[in-house]
Amino acid sequence: MTIGEMFRQDYGRVITTRRILYWLVAMVALLVVGTTIGLIWANSSDLAGAFAGVTNIVSIVGIVLLLIALAVRRRRR
Repeated sequence: MTIGEMFRQDYGRVITTRRILYWLVAMVALLVVGTTIGLIWANSSDLAGAFAGVTNIVSIVGIVLLLIALAVRRRRR
């Protein structure tokens, strides 16, 4: 067994499709929260605007990475 085969075998056990989908839902929820904070409080507080910007960036990057992981996971089936 090569190192690549061992890695693929461990990867399949650790990251399940269900876990990826749960994290994807969490990232979408974070995006909604960040957008809501940005729309409601950003014009009255610089801190709220910064928080909204950071949460939106983190959630968008997280969504993209999780969608890539989901595509790789489904392709390997």
